[in-house]
Amino acid sequence: MSTSSANRLTFFATAQLFLSLSLLYGTWVLYIPHIIEKLEMSESQLGITLFFGSMGALLGTFAGKPLVRKIGEGNMSFVSIVFMTFSMIGIFLAPSYFWIIVIFVFWGIGSGLFQIAANSMVTVIEEQRKITIMSSCHAFFSLGALIASGAGTILMILLDDATLHVMIAAALVLILQVGFYKHYIKNRKIKEPFQSAPKSSSKRVGLLVILAVIALIAMVSEGAIADWSGLYLKDVVHLNSNYVGLGYAGFSLAMTLARFVGDYFSKKYGAVQVILRGFIISIIGFVLVLTNMGLVTILGFFIVGIGFSVIVPEAYRLSANIPHIDSASGIAFISGTSYVGFLAGPPLLGFIAESYGLSVSFISLLLLVVLGAALVFLLKFKPSTQLAKS
Repeated sequence: MSTSSANRLTFFATAQLFLSLSLLYGTWVLYIPHIIEKLEMSESQLGITLFFGSMGALLGTFAGKPLVRKIGEGNMSFVSIVFMTFSMIGIFLAPSYFWIIVIFVFWGIGSGLFQIAANSMVTVIEEQRKITIMSSCHAFFSLGALIASGAGTILMILLDDATLHVMIAAALVLILQVGFYKHYIKNRKIKEPFQSAPKSSSKRVGLLVILAVIALIAMVSEGAIADWSGLYLKDVVHLNSNYVGLGYAGFSLAMTLARFVGDYFSKKYGAVQVILRGFIISIIGFVLVLTNMGLVTILGFFIVGIGFSVIVPEAYRLSANIPHIDSASGIAFISGTSYVGFLAGPPLLGFIAESYGLSVSFISLLLLVVLGAALVFLLKFKPSTQLAKS
């Protein structure tokens, strides 16, 4: 097999992991109303369930680093996606509110482990095979969300059976692993000969913190748009209720398409430049959103999606390439921080909306994105690092 063919096979084997995760998560999202009704849960109880899931994810994120070191990135990716698959089945079979909380903790742990393992594996593949695939792998996650919401909705109507639906989704994920696991499971960082640890550098830690805040800003905004774009179009723009979903649909479509070309631009311009331009594009998009003019606002969400598409994948890439900082450690820090942002974004926006109005909430997002762009300048011109050349 030629090197290029082997690289393509390795890429698809790795990318399908991100697709599989999104298929599982997207199936859960489709059936949230069903599960709430089945277990007679209130909205506050759903919030508590999600909170325990997020705590599990943070636990998995912190546990991921030593586990990845012990068994390898490929092995950990396989174990975590299989663990999450059975956890998702458990969520649908949970007989009571108590048990869905317990299972959600396990789902969260698997999610945190997966974030560390899969993203670390991508950086290992990029380093060892001299290819650029981080953004494209995240594109498959976005693609999975579109498949889960589109084809999943059709399947939901045809089957009219939540348990059967999740079993089909789980079977598809497991079949993908059976078909591809041998092409990714052996990927792991080559252990280097023992060397005395270099002196701690505040500059390197500072770079990691800046990258974490950049990822946090992107994920706060992404989570907020996912939960509040429809209401913004309805209550602020006064769009017909039949079309309020177009804002997030355009945002998601743009994220998917742009991530497929993100690696090309990263290789051409460098990760730092790509993040900066992503923020600038997002600022333009938010300005259009705030015009509150129907189609222009929807176009704004689409443009914001283009900008955000590259920020988190490139932050992962850079965090794994800070000199003398272990790649798994860098990714764990970015992953944990950005996940907190994704969870905190929607309620934070809701608090601002309740106090000052939804328009002020989206103005706040714009100002947050401007701050992100400013931080990239600080990152770009940081002296005595290799990041500016990444």
